[in-house]
Amino acid sequence: MNGRPVNPSNGAETAGLTGLLRCRDEDTGKLQREQELQNGKYLGLERHYDREGRLVRERRVNERGNSQGRVAEFWPSGQMRREEFAENGSTQGPVHRFSEQGRLERLAFHGEGRELFVTEYNAAGQPTRLMCPAASVLPEDRRLCGFGGAADTLLYTPSGGKAAQRRYEEGRLLASTEWDEDGVVAAQMLFDGQRRVHRRYSAEGGKAVLREERIYEANGRTLPDRRGALAQARRWGASGQLTEQQTYAAGREVLLERWYLNGALRERSAVQGDGAQARIRRELHGDDGQLTQRELLTPEQRPTGVQQFFHANGRLAREDTYSAPDARGRTRLTARKEWDESGQLQADDTILEDGSRQRKAGGSGLSS
Repeated sequence: MNGRPVNPSNGAETAGLTGLLRCRDEDTGKLQREQELQNGKYLGLERHYDREGRLVRERRVNERGNSQGRVAEFWPSGQMRREEFAENGSTQGPVHRFSEQGRLERLAFHGEGRELFVTEYNAAGQPTRLMCPAASVLPEDRRLCGFGGAADTLLYTPSGGKAAQRRYEEGRLLASTEWDEDGVVAAQMLFDGQRRVHRRYSAEGGKAVLREERIYEANGRTLPDRRGALAQARRWGASGQLTEQQTYAAGREVLLERWYLNGALRERSAVQGDGAQARIRRELHGDDGQLTQRELLTPEQRPTGVQQFFHANGRLAREDTYSAPDARGRTRLTARKEWDESGQLQADDTILEDGSRQRKAGGSGLSS
């Protein structure tokens, strides 16, 4: 320091000194670090070098040893690698990241303790990522984020393929479409009124086939947010056939419908009533559309009331009767009737509490 050796680990040797402390590798003599001292305190400029003596990082520090002002990192060639500004160690304002050839790779803006705006670029200078702020923070965000009116921005893959299209207005994402590596639509998000709609696709024979759609109730959340009450959810098979549909009210599922790939109804479950008194009425069908089972269930999926099972010819095959739920929500089988395919009653049993059966006399030959 100032032309004479100093041991930086010995506070007595640096006490009261002002100037630039330079540290060199003992073997090569190459510069490794420079630190500014003011009256014996590390305050001001600080530079770090690699083993070859090339500058890799430069900043200024405050009395607490935290970054204050410009912080820069460099490539071995001397080209700027990263530049930001700090306030007592916290990044504030714009942050630039460059390739070794000097091309801008990433631009971000920090505020409120987080990143507010981000855009990244591939080697051709095409945007690959975009995150917009609620209010403009840099001139670069105005066009991309629709601060001068709604704008569509294409995003690209690192190799230059089309990856997504985002539509922003005043920093708010209004719609998004994503493509897979073959250029087939893979996902969409959009607003239907105030409701958020999320769709997922699969590529079938080079074409996009809608496989899932989720519609959220209006609640003021941003478009990509997957939280909040659902209004409806639907799923499709690879052939494009609707296979499942769920309908919600106040965030609670009230209707479930499922179909076979041939289009025949497979299941329909509807909720009736509220709270502990709610009941689920479920009907199950074969792939020929024939009703096979009709159930009445509690919210805990326990059978209650009359349950019916059907023969392939549509006639009633069995009827089970369950008790109402007890204080712990449990039910039990109390009666069972069985019929053959011609409709003749074969059994009419009362089910006792220990599970044993008490068959009623007569009744044979009665039609259902």
